[in-house]
Amino acid sequence: MAQHTIAQHRIQAQQDIQFYYTGTEQCVPGHAWGPAIKDHYKIFFIHSGKGIYRVGEETFRLGRGHVFLISPYVVSFFQADLEEPWSFSWVAFNGGIVKSYLEQAGFTPSSPVITCDREQEIRECFNQLFDANQRYYSKPLQMTSALYAFLALVLETARKEPSPALNGSMKDAYVAQVISFLQNNYMRTMTIEEMAHSLGLNRKYMAGLFKAVTGTPPQQYLGELRLRKACELLTDTSLSIKEIAYSVGYLNQLHFTRMFKRAYGVAPSEYRVQGGN
Repeated sequence: MAQHTIAQHRIQAQQDIQFYYTGTEQCVPGHAWGPAIKDHYKIFFIHSGKGIYRVGEETFRLGRGHVFLISPYVVSFFQADLEEPWSFSWVAFNGGIVKSYLEQAGFTPSSPVITCDREQEIRECFNQLFDANQRYYSKPLQMTSALYAFLALVLETARKEPSPALNGSMKDAYVAQVISFLQNNYMRTMTIEEMAHSLGLNRKYMAGLFKAVTGTPPQQYLGELRLRKACELLTDTSLSIKEIAYSVGYLNQLHFTRMFKRAYGVAPSEYRVQGGN
């Protein structure tokens, strides 16, 4: 008899990723689903056994270590083998940035299957999802965290290096990650190498891609971001110039003042007196 472990929770629709449900099953021989569609994404990881997955006219014969994707509104069908039925786990989700993440992992409409050789880590991700379903107050955060961990593991396994032929949406996704990192870390000292390492990207690749998309090198973007934050603190708080300099990532007040004056034509103290005008 098939065994199911289901966890269900839905995050607010405005989130980048919305968790829907997850589960695991030891299928009976010949167990099938479809042909049908879903209105969300659903990823299956095969732990053991065999089966087929059909998308359009293409049929994939799958086994242990394969990961297959059902995409929204794409007619799909799968069936467990009659002699060695598969055991798999799944997670269903949706969200605005999901497509870009999946493309980075190597999933395409014509190639909805990849291979992942890190089963123990995959199992741990699913265990985290199942465990999160037992939580109460922290359930949404736990669910979303485990889903991100799962997608990150699949992406890391499938693509060790970013493809040089990324499409526009994938490039935008990488740049969005860099901008988010800068916005969350502008207040501390950092190097381009550290930034790239934190995001799992090659330094030269990241810097070139960021400039190509935004027109600004990441270090320049960081400097401009720090100064914009300084302007807000100058007009909205009574912090000293030294305190503001430290708060936006400058360890030297004189260097901060020099960079501020170069950008705005006046010293921080004058900017404050003028009320930001």
